[in-house]
Amino acid sequence: MGDRRLTQASYAASVRTYVPTRGPATRAAEERARDTGKLDPLVDPAEYGVIRRSLVRFDPRPDDLWTVTVGLPVPIETRLDTTGSMGHFVDVALEVLPNTYDLTSAMLPECDLQIATGIFGDCIDRFVLCRPQFEMEAEKIVRQLSLMAPQRGGGGNGGEDPHYGIFGGAYLTNAYINRIGLKGYDFTVTDEPARAYLSADQLMRIYGEHVFEKVAENGFEINRQNLPTTREVVDDLLKRAHGFVLSVGDRYNSNRFWMEHYGEERVILLPDIRYLAHAQAVIVGLTEGTLSLEEVEEFMRKHGVEQSAARALMRSVVNIPLGAQAALPNFGKGPKAGDVFREKTDLWPMDPSEVPILHGADDEPDGPIWGVEDNQI
Repeated sequence: MGDRRLTQASYAASVRTYVPTRGPATRAAEERARDTGKLDPLVDPAEYGVIRRSLVRFDPRPDDLWTVTVGLPVPIETRLDTTGSMGHFVDVALEVLPNTYDLTSAMLPECDLQIATGIFGDCIDRFVLCRPQFEMEAEKIVRQLSLMAPQRGGGGNGGEDPHYGIFGGAYLTNAYINRIGLKGYDFTVTDEPARAYLSADQLMRIYGEHVFEKVAENGFEINRQNLPTTREVVDDLLKRAHGFVLSVGDRYNSNRFWMEHYGEERVILLPDIRYLAHAQAVIVGLTEGTLSLEEVEEFMRKHGVEQSAARALMRSVVNIPLGAQAALPNFGKGPKAGDVFREKTDLWPMDPSEVPILHGADDEPDGPIWGVEDNQI
């Protein structure tokens, strides 16, 4: 709400509140999920209206106009593989969260970084996907991560099932940034291929029985009798997000699958999961044009990446679509802090010459308000 953002102090306080001092960060959530057979609503893909939203944040003005509090909202969705040996990735995501926010925010000046970090498993698991809300504050992000229920299983059946999460990124995300012709960011972190096809039954199990109605509500038409393939889902995702696969372990079969679906330039070798934040920040910076290839290795070394890992990551990002965001027509034209909107649902802020000047103490806003639709949580 308002202009609150993640800070090192708020992160530390949130970890003390929500994360146990011993064992996995998600231990309590995993136990509740086993006992109840349900995910917490905050991370259940079928809850909170199913559609995840990334919108402008506003303060109300006394003249019924709306002031932007932070800037252009940029959604960054990350889905982590938590099958088998990767079951600890939630703990790693929590550990690197401050770096994720700080390093990536530096690549997005005057923007409102909005994070949704979820997990995926396998369709043989009780819970295939945990998908949270887009958030900006440490307390909410840490709490959501602590509520994940990794199954730590999978394997032996020809791949994992991140494509159900990618489906959500493609068709069940409502982002202001797309309305003005720009894109957010989407990362899948895995060491396995996915499957080439989706199942309508699995989609309803994950997102609820009304998933196809929700897709239609969000402006897309999906025929449950003729579902898009995983490749087609990825194609649709890339129309709305700068999407990448961060490949852990450099496995040939996995890399080949994802390169066939995303293109070689969007599959990035992640030499160590500890460097997730650095890899994401570098990709965002290169895509936005706020970081050059010549600066990548120095940037990573400055922020604690070992030389061999920095060079491996440098080699991997050299062919990504450089400046892809900066090349879009409305780049640099998004709302900034202090801009005024006539209505929260408007596409663009008012011309400054049209904004009335406020005078006096009575003109102070009563409090922060989200730029949301009436039916949004």
